[in-house]
Amino acid sequence: MARSLGRVLVIASDATLIEAAEAGIAALGGQPPVILRTQSEVLRAVVTNLSGFRHLILEDGEMPIDQSLVDAMAEASPSAVISLLTPEAALSEEGAFLRGLLDGSRVMAHDAMRASRNSSRLQAGLQGNSLLLRYQPIIHVRSRRLALVEALARWRSEPVALTPVNFIPAMEQMGLSRPLAAAVTRIAAWDLSRLPGHLPIPVSVNLPAPELDKRDVVAWLGQQLRRSRFPRRRLMIELTETAPVRDLSRMARTLRRLNAAGHGVLMDDYVLDDPRQRLLRLDFAGIKLDRSLVQSLPKSARARNQVHRMAKRGLVMTAEGVSSPALLRTLRFLGVARAQGFLMGRPLPVAALPAWNDRWRGAQASKASM
Repeated sequence: MARSLGRVLVIASDATLIEAAEAGIAALGGQPPVILRTQSEVLRAVVTNLSGFRHLILEDGEMPIDQSLVDAMAEASPSAVISLLTPEAALSEEGAFLRGLLDGSRVMAHDAMRASRNSSRLQAGLQGNSLLLRYQPIIHVRSRRLALVEALARWRSEPVALTPVNFIPAMEQMGLSRPLAAAVTRIAAWDLSRLPGHLPIPVSVNLPAPELDKRDVVAWLGQQLRRSRFPRRRLMIELTETAPVRDLSRMARTLRRLNAAGHGVLMDDYVLDDPRQRLLRLDFAGIKLDRSLVQSLPKSARARNQVHRMAKRGLVMTAEGVSSPALLRTLRFLGVARAQGFLMGRPLPVAALPAWNDRWRGAQASKASM
């Protein structure tokens, strides 16, 4: 029984419900669960990448814990079964709570469009508060200092937020790429403008080629930044691979306009023998190496040679999916400038960024003094 139960995380503040959860888990033969009771405990867990749970038990109802932190904890264990801890279930003589742990049903909508099946509802959600963002840290490989963050979209749902695969394809099919990108830009500018002064970091947002190519791209990006007074130079654009670039000269003009306005543009998800190699001669601010390419580096001489050649050409590269110190050392040897991945940090709510930065800087200072 304990083997099937696995690691259990309980996020709750009600002492009675916590005791019921502990008793229920013990009755199943499981090990004592990890209990997070307060805002500071959940924040610490988010920043330290606490993950790998088979079951997440969330208190149903109002908790004195930021929902974005609860969402981030759920996201750290994407295959976990999520159960709601209600007084009726936890204290039920019929054992509803125990059955909830064992039945393997995830209390979470996988179809984000269930309550929003048409374009007008989705647009209303983008104008309201349905969209929220996570920010994944990107560091300089040599100095290990924070370089920028990537803004990643989530959609509010119960009991936890949905990840992009659940809603972005539907939005793109409905022609909502521009409203989605505008909302992400607006929220990111507002979030980062409220960070403490010691974190004046750039942020990157994703944009497909058809939207990047439109002549008014600089104007509407500026409109999203105006209210928060977020500097243009701190907003970077990641050109996604979802749509091909068909007109090279037109893309060159687009990059010149964006660069002149202060927006650096990164080519996203570059893979081994990428068919977009012809774009490398354009004026991109950098190239983001896809996780598949990065993780093949330790074993693939062909992958290492390709990255090394790109570095010799002076291309500023960011490696995605960095998960180990050994891989980070390989990137430094090959001349990759920046790194992003779970080794540094998972996508975080904006409220967790200062705590992550303090912890990361402290850890690097400790290693330097050894």
